[in-house]
Amino acid sequence: MKKLVAICAFLALPFAISSCSSDDNSVIRKKSDYEGTWVTDSLFYSIPNGPSMKHKFKEFPGEDAVEEDVLVLTSDKAVLVEKRKQSGVQPDVKGEINAMVITFNSDDARLTPRTIQAVTASQLTVLYDINMRGFNLPVRVTYKRQ
Repeated sequence: MKKLVAICAFLALPFAISSCSSDDNSVIRKKSDYEGTWVTDSLFYSIPNGPSMKHKFKEFPGEDAVEEDVLVLTSDKAVLVEKRKQSGVQPDVKGEINAMVITFNSDDARLTPRTIQAVTASQLTVLYDINMRGFNLPVRVTYKRQ
């Protein structure tokens, strides 16, 4: 009798092992380091044949200059909200992120593609071009995590 139980258990063992599969096979998306809400801090640029400059974003010159950018980033989407000195908060501008480049869905020539250069836990660095006083200037903008 003991031999019969042992043989039955031995024959049932392959079915018991292979009949159940793991339920934890779902794909886990790795959160990108840049995901979150970011607020402008400083802007760096160099004037052609001139000095390198740094401005705190809130101190940027101009009557209706952008005094604050807020970027809300997910793995593949971006939302930009600008606050201007005189005209206040502007409508949201949506965009996509592909290969660390943010491209906005807007006809506004100021919203050129922005390249994410570096990310830390508290700071995001983005490169893009702006038109200032007739010059097309490459700028580096730093953002702080909100």
